[in-house]
Amino acid sequence: MSETVKRAPVAGDIPVLWESGALCLDLRGIDTPPKPLVAIVELIERADTGDTVRVLIARDPINLYPELLERGWSWTKERAEDGSLRLTLTRDASGPPGPGR
Repeated sequence: MSETVKRAPVAGDIPVLWESGALCLDLRGIDTPPKPLVAIVELIERADTGDTVRVLIARDPINLYPELLERGWSWTKERAEDGSLRLTLTRDASGPPGPGR
């Protein structure tokens, strides 16, 4: 079960959820670039984000992957039943230190 985390939303109005021990963004209903990318980058840049973030997104965010690499994050992706993607972003221990590290 997801619950809204009492933290500021990202990209202005996208709620940050807590799900299965990680922060989660549901971006499936947001089709206007660059808002999904901005939301993800804002969240991983926060000092209190932790080392794992889950993202639900309508299509493959190919412009996101270079941004993740630059910030020391890796990812896995899987196709959800509804055709969207589930991304699991993981902060690399050997990557550049993030804020608060």
